[in-house]
Amino acid sequence: QKGMPMSFIQKEIQANSKKNSSEWFLSPYFAIFFTVIAMLLYFVICYACRAKFGVFDVEEVGATEFTTYLFYGVSLCVMLKLRKDYLHTPLQKTFYSLGFLWFSALLREMGVQHWLTRHDSTAIKIRFFTNPNNPLHEKIITFVILAIVASVVIFLLRNYTGKVLAGIRNFHPVDWTIATLFAFTAITQIADRFPAEYAKAAGEKLTEPVLFFLKILEEGGESLLPLLFAIALLQFHILQHQKITKS
Repeated sequence: QKGMPMSFIQKEIQANSKKNSSEWFLSPYFAIFFTVIAMLLYFVICYACRAKFGVFDVEEVGATEFTTYLFYGVSLCVMLKLRKDYLHTPLQKTFYSLGFLWFSALLREMGVQHWLTRHDSTAIKIRFFTNPNNPLHEKIITFVILAIVASVVIFLLRNYTGKVLAGIRNFHPVDWTIATLFAFTAITQIADRFPAEYAKAAGEKLTEPVLFFLKILEEGGESLLPLLFAIALLQFHILQHQKITKS
């Protein structure tokens, strides 16, 4: 309208822009689109580097390792920033459980499975416990750690499996982000183990381009997992804030 203060118009534009961005971020499909776009970008960058520098080993270059730790740092900042949403509420145990699993995932990424044994390649495999050459104390320590992690996972599954499944049916954004996180975790594990399993079954290795594709899928996918976790926390925070504002 004529004569309307410019500051009022700017506030309206900012409010509408904030509302649109919030609706976009709270879409149940946001995590899926984010993951797909991020992986496509990751593939393009790695393929371009490979085309320019020849054989491109995503592990030796160290870019994926740096990116993964960077994203873990981002998710830690989000957890600390939004901790008030959980502390001194019925969700406090959930927050501590998620924080413990976040720390466990970070340790695994850093190679804790190799630190737990001096006599085997990794301690987080059945063969480690069945191998008589591995010391008993290493097996006991590893078993206790795995039991603690398993108990935390069971606690979360028992309290939230039904809620998450119901949320997926109702297109709840946080539950869809959690589902995307679990699904992509499974995909990265398959990409990690498929080459060895294929070599055992077929008696020959996969072709080099296929191995390159699977390695990028594994390394790039693992680097995105902490970001998906952070997205779920942010979505929950925004929804809680909207409930408080409406009430």
